[in-house]
Amino acid sequence: MKYMFISDIHGNTEMLQKCLEIFEKEKADKLIILGDTSGGYYNEDQNYYIAEVLNELGNKVEIIRGNCDSSDFEEKIENEIFDDDILFINDKMITFTHGHRYNTSYLPPNCGDIFIQGHTHVPMLLESGGRILANPGSVGRPRGSDFRGYIIIDEEAIRLKSINGEIVKEIKL
Repeated sequence: MKYMFISDIHGNTEMLQKCLEIFEKEKADKLIILGDTSGGYYNEDQNYYIAEVLNELGNKVEIIRGNCDSSDFEEKIENEIFDDDILFINDKMITFTHGHRYNTSYLPPNCGDIFIQGHTHVPMLLESGGRILANPGSVGRPRGSDFRGYIIIDEEAIRLKSINGEIVKEIKL
């Protein structure tokens, strides 16, 4: 299977559409959004639109709860929203969360071989202490630069890619 991870959309519907185009182009099986998907409490129209678009994806999307996601947005989502989750690829356990509770400085109990978070809006892909640490950055509100990116994981590698599809960094699995 091929997974695409994005984070911190913050209600940016234009970037959500771009990410959905990339999801199709990458031929990924599942889109995982690492939180802060909604436009917050004061953007009901944005939240409704985003929920409608994501609901159309059905089980091809998984949403992780972020610290800025509003309850009215969550009520519109048909799938369950998780605080964190795990998956397995090539006998590697991948743990992922938003990053406001657990992060690279405070890993969750039973953390996997790969830990992926959002929250900081800063992209990262590195090996540390026998574990791969990753963050796709923010597609909605980049911080520290104008980089907007995503992460692709398949049986071969984990890749940090720019929104234009350029591989920024790759680690073989």
